[in-house]
Amino acid sequence: MSVELCGIDAPELKQREAPRQALAHEAKQKLLKLIAATDNQLMIVPVAKDSDGRTVAEVMAHGQGEAEISFQEELLKNGLARTRDFSVECPNQLAFEQAEKIAKASKLGIWNQSNLERH
Repeated sequence: MSVELCGIDAPELKQREAPRQALAHEAKQKLLKLIAATDNQLMIVPVAKDSDGRTVAEVMAHGQGEAEISFQEELLKNGLARTRDFSVECPNQLAFEQAEKIAKASKLGIWNQSNLERH
């Protein structure tokens, strides 16, 4: 199943002719670490289908102490994504916006001035 993370726009690795975007590798590594930390037990909450037929979803997992980990929030808090408007609003969109504010205030990732110039 091909899944697009709902509510965010993360830097992408090279696709077709487009070059790799700044921090794409870091965003991918963060996702891989999140998956590994949850023993590949993910919760995919479908929200819609995109024009390419991919499932647009919120992706979560149970972390230590049974707390839920939102993959979107983790990317946003680390400055490895920005919020994005979809025609369908994600159930946790407000939490995503708060996570983005945290990264902006801390000047993390894409919000770091040196990364803004490359992005």
